[in-house]
Amino acid sequence: MDKESLNIGDVVTGKVTEDMDAPFTGTVEKVYENSALINITDFDPADKTNVSELNNKLVVNLKQLTAAK
Repeated sequence: MDKESLNIGDVVTGKVTEDMDAPFTGTVEKVYENSALINITDFDPADKTNVSELNNKLVVNLKQLTAAK
C-alpha cells in the first residue's frame, strides 16, 4: 500500500507473521514513512492473547497492508 493512499481513519487488513497467527483488520491511527500504527479491531480468536499483549495496537509495514473491503 502506498503512503500517499493511506489516511488516518482508513480501515485496512494485514498479516504480520511475527506477532499474529492470522490476518487482522484495523483502523489507521498514524502513518509513518514506511509503516503505520494500526488499532486492531477484528482478529482471529486464536490471536486474542497476542492482541491483548499488544494493547490492540501494532506497527505494520505498509507493504503488508491492503484496504479493507
